[in-house]
Amino acid sequence: MKRIEDIKPRVKRKIVTPEASKPFLSQENFLAESDSLPVVETELPKPNFRKQKIKVRSWWLAFFLLLICIIFFAGFELLKAKAQISGNISNLSSNFSQLSNAMSKKDFATINSQIQNLNQKSTNSIIILQSVGQDVYALNLLYPKGKSSKITAEIDLLRGSQMLLESFSKVFNFDSLSFSKSQNTDYLSKINNYLSAISQILSAAPNKIRQASLYSGEAQNLSQSANSDWFSSSDKNSVRRLQDLSKTSADFFNYLQNVPESLSSTLTLNGGKKSYLILFLNNTEIRPGGGFIGSFARLDLNNGRATALDFETNIYTLDKTFVAAGNKIAPEEDISSITNDWTMRDANIYADYATSSQKVTWFYQQESGKKVDGVIALDTTLFQELLKVTGPIDIPDYNLEISDENFLSDVQYQVEIGYYQDKSNWSENQPKKILSDMMPKFLSALTASVAVESAAGKEIIKGISEKHLLAFSENSTVEDLLDGIGMSGKIHDANGDYLYISESNLGVNKSSLNVVQTVDQNVEIDSNGKISEKLSIVRKHSGSYEWPDGENKSLMRIFIPLSSQIDSSVQKTQSQFGKNSVVFWQNTLPGQSSNSTVDYHRDSAINITNDSFDYQITIQKQSGIESYKWNLYLVYPQGWKPQNVEGYDATNRKIYLSNQISKDSVFRLHFIRD
Repeated sequence: MKRIEDIKPRVKRKIVTPEASKPFLSQENFLAESDSLPVVETELPKPNFRKQKIKVRSWWLAFFLLLICIIFFAGFELLKAKAQISGNISNLSSNFSQLSNAMSKKDFATINSQIQNLNQKSTNSIIILQSVGQDVYALNLLYPKGKSSKITAEIDLLRGSQMLLESFSKVFNFDSLSFSKSQNTDYLSKINNYLSAISQILSAAPNKIRQASLYSGEAQNLSQSANSDWFSSSDKNSVRRLQDLSKTSADFFNYLQNVPESLSSTLTLNGGKKSYLILFLNNTEIRPGGGFIGSFARLDLNNGRATALDFETNIYTLDKTFVAAGNKIAPEEDISSITNDWTMRDANIYADYATSSQKVTWFYQQESGKKVDGVIALDTTLFQELLKVTGPIDIPDYNLEISDENFLSDVQYQVEIGYYQDKSNWSENQPKKILSDMMPKFLSALTASVAVESAAGKEIIKGISEKHLLAFSENSTVEDLLDGIGMSGKIHDANGDYLYISESNLGVNKSSLNVVQTVDQNVEIDSNGKISEKLSIVRKHSGSYEWPDGENKSLMRIFIPLSSQIDSSVQKTQSQFGKNSVVFWQNTLPGQSSNSTVDYHRDSAINITNDSFDYQITIQKQSGIESYKWNLYLVYPQGWKPQNVEGYDATNRKIYLSNQISKDSVFRLHFIRD
């Protein structure tokens, strides 16, 4: 038997055919016909089109899948960024309305606080805008225009809000300014040092305001270009608020353009002469304008420099000379119980400080023959707070060291009794000379160091907000500015409810700071929008009968909305300063309490035909008084519920609010249909 390996394949006869007609042989057949292994030349295999098509399709499929993933991821990031941008705009817009209102009123204190809040909130917005803003614009091209318009608009709104904040920083940032410190220790040099610093600020202000106007204008263009129809109803409020804010900002910066020139003129920085009264108000004997005018000084300015600060130690000297010369002016009814001759010392009788100041300057010009251009007033409370900053003031001529703790008692004693115990003073008759002797030392101590100046500055700002430091200017632009920073003491227009309690201590003693006041305001809103109110004023006298204290005899004047109709029997009603006022006496004995009530109502005070309404009350604090407790008891109509208050009685529809009124305040309650 042959082995398989011994069997040789049959050799076929080789048939030679033309090259063109040579049949196609597989590699196996070719090898089978060969007597020996040939040298095979390498050639590319013929492509398999079916497999190649599958590979191409797989590559394109992978590409499209990758593209879809990229678009999906980018779209997800886009939506995420959009949600973040929208949320940040909504978050920022909660302050837009308040800032816009503050600018309309030129309320610089509120403007400053709102700008600080917005700057804090805008940090996240800036990061989002920088990280996704350009990507959103690029991806915007992949979206239909109708879908992407809102995204682009939201970024424009965010950019607009950032530009508005930048515009305010242009005006209110003075960090780059340098302030030279005077080496002199006298108080006039200190005043002139501050005037130089103010001059530097005012010189830089016009350029800063112009830059702010440009930023504000661009922000207005960005915000106004956004079509509110692109936004949902919840976002439309944010859009409108930013649009309103951008327009108000533009108007605000236009207003500011005139301020530097007016301030420079007021302070004689651009030449000329001006004089100002500085009133030292004794608010232990409270008067409507902040306190009894115990003494005063006159500050003279010439070409931007303080040339004199003269202290008048006895206001009675001017008044008595004026009356002795035959000038007899009948007093207004409010003070007719304490004087027959109206003079400067009793001119501070109007609840509106600007009106009181104008009357004071009129009397001063009549009595002294000198004209003044404005009035600055500070009371005992602020003076005591500043003494805490400076520390005790040594007055060796009187063997006294005056501090915040003994200022009232020791100075009051020296003025009223101690001075007259020395008979040599009788002819001079200047009992308040101690104040003029102390004041230069006090001013020098107040500017002794940067730390003291900084602490004093904080107390002054607090004193302005709590109305212990007031000012009036004959320049209308400056007066408007003073009103904006809360320093004018004016009675303001107000939306909604209003309350201003003004008292005048006419008991010829110093009992006012010993009387603690609590005010209860009961408000009921009926289903027709009528508001009925009962105001209760409880005053408790914690003092004594010992001089200079005693019975507190106060003429009370309550300012309420002009449309109010009085229901209770009171002494007198009168329309004044755009308000209705109720006048009555409320006397309080030491160690006892007194109580007065006033009932009044306003028909159709609130429009409740819509799906929501607000109850808002503005409370203005009298200049010079300490804080008092205010309680609101409000009953709202059936079918409504409050939105921005917690802990209310939903069953009986009652809301209770309590606050210590130390400055002008506004409270707002928002209601929706239940």
